[in-house]
Amino acid sequence: MRFATALVLTVGLALCVVGCATTQSGFRPLGATYPPKPADFKVEVFQTGAPSRPFERIARLDTHFEKTHFVHTTEATGMTELEKQARAAGADAIIEVRVMRSTVGETFVLHVTGIGIRYLP
Repeated sequence: MRFATALVLTVGLALCVVGCATTQSGFRPLGATYPPKPADFKVEVFQTGAPSRPFERIARLDTHFEKTHFVHTTEATGMTELEKQARAAGADAIIEVRVMRSTVGETFVLHVTGIGIRYLP
């Protein structure tokens, strides 16, 4: 009986910790749409500034993570997801990256946005 009680408590605690996580990601085209880039395409990221070559803004990129119980999402995880959205939008690079963190009660929020761009010929 003790084993069953311990097992139920352990499983319940595990579900509370991992069950309280939300991830939402996506992109919105800013005009014409483009086919997605391959999964292994290396998206350039400009944390500040912009590339020196001509480009066009093609999509607004957005990722949002919420986790509870002392579990944080790293900025690297947010950037990886933002790059995934850039590839889905057909972007070559990301500019105007913004990283925002907040806490609501015991929920830790990470919100990362950027603009997907395509290089012009």
